[in-house]
Amino acid sequence: VKTLLAVCGDLEDAGAAVSGIIGAGMVPAALEMMDDLCIRAAEASVHAGYPEDAGAVLLVEVDGLAESVEEEVEAVEEVCNRFGPLEVRTATDALEREKLWAGRKGVLGALGRLAPNYYLVDGTVPRTRLVEVLSRIRQMSRDTGYPIANLLHAGDGNLHPSVLFDEQKPGDTQRALEIGGDI
Repeated sequence: VKTLLAVCGDLEDAGAAVSGIIGAGMVPAALEMMDDLCIRAAEASVHAGYPEDAGAVLLVEVDGLAESVEEEVEAVEEVCNRFGPLEVRTATDALEREKLWAGRKGVLGALGRLAPNYYLVDGTVPRTRLVEVLSRIRQMSRDTGYPIANLLHAGDGNLHPSVLFDEQKPGDTQRALEIGGDI
């Protein structure tokens, strides 16, 4: 088992890398994506080792026979490098791998560091449309003024955009629900 971390400058580049990996015929054991809000929350909570200045990160896990794993790691790195990552690295040991996954698994609970509440939307889109959908969600966030944290099971196109809000502010809950409906 090998776990790679691809650090991207923005969410769209990360989405394009996912489409590139799938388009190249690779099916990693896991292919997860987190945006800058998720990275910031996870780092504050878990200290997983994600660069806090990144626009997004991909966690890619490959498994199998040693020879095939090494080949797939090289192929994933090659595809990721086509989309201008800031960095692509492979976890050097089990502890680093565990920390990377602890950050991913703890991100939803860590969103409470950014806002008191979140409304999680669950949807699936074709992986070839990830860039388009993520760009639209970013635009919705800018248009509404509500931060939207994007966490994805990117390998299967499953998105979990989370609208951050404060239920104590009048109208915030209703607005978050409306934004979630628009997503």
